[in-house]
Amino acid sequence: MRPGLFDDSTAIRDIGSEPFAILGGGPALLLQFAHPKVALGVAEHSGFRSSPFPRLFSTLDYLSMVVFGSKEEAHRVAWSAMRAHDVVQGPTYSAHDPDLLLWVQATLFQLSRELYERVFGELAPERAEEYYQQSVTLAELLGAPREALPADSRAFAAYWAGMVETLEVGDVAREQARAVMFPPTLRWLLYPAMLVFRLVTTGLLPEPIRRQYGFPWSPRRELVFRYLLWNVRLVMNLTPRPLRKLPAKLGVPLARRLRWNRYQRPVRPARQVPAGEGEKAG
Repeated sequence: MRPGLFDDSTAIRDIGSEPFAILGGGPALLLQFAHPKVALGVAEHSGFRSSPFPRLFSTLDYLSMVVFGSKEEAHRVAWSAMRAHDVVQGPTYSAHDPDLLLWVQATLFQLSRELYERVFGELAPERAEEYYQQSVTLAELLGAPREALPADSRAFAAYWAGMVETLEVGDVAREQARAVMFPPTLRWLLYPAMLVFRLVTTGLLPEPIRRQYGFPWSPRRELVFRYLLWNVRLVMNLTPRPLRKLPAKLGVPLARRLRWNRYQRPVRPARQVPAGEGEKAG
């Protein structure tokens, strides 16, 4: 893939191009909704409950364009996302709030790292730190100042533990979660896949968050969940690396043709003419 903000040797591209990374999308969304301000912003400024797929696709577009796109494409989708965030305001929240940008980025980083380590084993400390430092770009591009984000992966671990311990899932979050777990469109067509999706999503949630959402869990479900991940681990470790990376390698050019061109180019501000320069030009 062509280089951009990152190249193919970087941790963020290596981990993000694994085909199982998509499994982290569901639990990441539910963790985002567990923050009451994120849940309220989504509820009041989107049709997520009736049609969750547009927001899911736009999130995937943002992630893929920043991680796998050119520098111009990354900045273009970030600009588009920031303009969409301009209207997501309320008495108690703003989509431009650095704390909320941090939380959304944190869920994406934590779930993708956890999935990767469940399949391939724990990342080396240097690689884990590299992955974290590259992942904060997702929040920085949307306007979060670097000083508002945890300085390193150790600080992030402390931040994450504190958030999971203190978040309180509310009714608004539970309503949004139902749209994720039981999407109103294509429900019966996707029924077999949704059974697996719900199991994986519930299993990857931290226990305090899963309990607050009220999702049923039992030793039997835990066993099935672990067996499913064991099969993913077996298949991924037996599959040659070039073959594992093929879906991302083929998918990026396809997405570039079918979806990425819908994001507008940033409008460059008009250049201010210094006093007196116009007279000289005349």
